Amino acid sequence: MSACEPCTCGEALSRVYDYLDQECEASMAEAIAGHLQACPPCAEQYRLEQMVKALVHRTCCEERAPEELRVRIVARISEVRITYRRQS
Repeated sequence: MSACEPCTCGEALSRVYDYLDQECEASMAEAIAGHLQACPPCAEQYRLEQMVKALVHRTCCEERAPEELRVRIVARISEVRITYRRQS
């Protein structure tokens, strides 16, 4: 997808964490930003995710999760993303 291609709600929400963490390519970030500006429901979901991330950072930044737990969480997140994309 290039920056000039519109981004659908499904695409934007499936990549919202990458966008939030500034981990997606510039062209994808531009497409998602454009979608969020034009789509109030997706923008609201993005704001909610921003708030959750900020809350977790404020309350949990002193301690680091055990490595085993971190690996399980990352694996589960990947599994959920794959499932979500297959249903699109």
